[in-house]
Amino acid sequence: MPDLNVKAIKPEDGETAGESPSDELVKKAQEEVLAEDANGRIITLRKPGVLAQFRMVEMLGETAANQTYMSMVLPLIYVTAIDGEPVPAPSTKRELEALIQRLDEEGVGAVAVKVMETWGEVEPEAAKETIKK
Repeated sequence: MPDLNVKAIKPEDGETAGESPSDELVKKAQEEVLAEDANGRIITLRKPGVLAQFRMVEMLGETAANQTYMSMVLPLIYVTAIDGEPVPAPSTKRELEALIQRLDEEGVGAVAVKVMETWGEVEPEAAKETIKK
């Protein structure tokens, strides 16, 4: 029988024995953050996977080359609910525009601020460069 060189992985300090690093990543990916806009609406945000960024760039086509536009709309893919009502990820430019209109200036601003505070700067250029490769 070949030696498979299997090594047991022990939890690091601070990890619970029941959670693997993969479990922690999944748990962190499912974390939700709430943002309240000036109108009192509660907007639920969750960090999307990188595939969502790729899909947005592809959906927007040539418009994705506009860095200002991308920096304005990319945080919107974090929106999962408004006042508890689920918001599906936009899959067309028309759906994206409907979300922008629904959020209005107050909601878009609250989302942008909360995404920046929670996850740091959204980098549309990095997503576009990765897709080009």
